[in-house]
Amino acid sequence: MKRNKWIIIMTWISVLALLLCIAGLIAVAQGYTKSGNNTVEKTETKTETKQSDRFQVTGLGDSLTAGVGDTDGKGYVRRVVDTLEKKGTKVTLSNLAISGARSNQLLNQLGQKEIAQQVTNADVIFMTIGGNDLFRGGAALEDLNASEIQKNETAYLKNLEQTYARIRALNKDAVIYHLGLYNPFVDVKNRAELASIAAKWNMDTQNLASKFSRVVYVPTYDYFILNGKKYLSSDHFHPNGAGYQLFADRVSSVMTTDEESDAK
Repeated sequence: MKRNKWIIIMTWISVLALLLCIAGLIAVAQGYTKSGNNTVEKTETKTETKQSDRFQVTGLGDSLTAGVGDTDGKGYVRRVVDTLEKKGTKVTLSNLAISGARSNQLLNQLGQKEIAQQVTNADVIFMTIGGNDLFRGGAALEDLNASEIQKNETAYLKNLEQTYARIRALNKDAVIYHLGLYNPFVDVKNRAELASIAAKWNMDTQNLASKFSRVVYVPTYDYFILNGKKYLSSDHFHPNGAGYQLFADRVSSVMTTDEESDAK
C-alpha cells in the first residue's frame, strides 16, 4: 500500500516537472520570435535610410564619360559630383562608361542585369555616345563618303532611340543629361566638312532627345570652334582637364536650372 502511494506521488511530480519544462520551452520560443522580428525591422529601416539618404549618379557611354584625357582622372562626371558634394549632397557614383564604346555596344550593355540595376537606382544619368560611331577611331578623317556617314548616322539614331527607351523603361524619373559631340580635328584639311557633319549629328540627336521625357541635351560643340587646341589633351582627341571642367560647369548649370524648374 505504501509502495503504491509512493508511485502515485512520483508520477505526479514527474507530470508537474514535464509541464514546467513545456511552459519554459514555449516562453523561450516566444522570446526568440519576438527578438528575431525586432532585428529584421531594424535592418529594413537601416537599408531604407541608406537608399533615401544618397543621391545616385550613374555614368553611361564612351571615353568622354569615362574621363579619358584628364590627367586628374576626374573627367566631367567626377567634377560635377564634387560640385554636388560641396553643396552638401551625399552622392553615390557608378560610372559604367567604356572607352571606345559605340551606340550598339551601349544598348547591349543595358541588357546586362547588373547595369540595368544601376540604371534603375539612378537619380541622374550622365551620358556621351556617338563619337566613335561618327569618327570611327579617326577613319572618318580619310573617308568622308556621304552615303557611308548617313548609313552610320541612321544606325546610331536607331540605337540611341532604343537606348533612351530602355533607360526610361528601367527608370521613369531619372534625368538623362546627354552631352553632345564636338569636332576635335581642328587642324585637318577637311575640318570644315567634319564640323558640318558633327553639327548635323548633334541636331538630329537633340531632336530625338526632345521626344523623350526628362532627357536633356547638353551642347559641347561651341567650346572647340575657336579654341579647340586649348581644351584638348595630348592625344588631340579627348578633352584635357580644362575641357572637362567646361563640360562639368555647363552640366552643373543645367542641373541647377532643372532643379529650380521642378521646385516651381
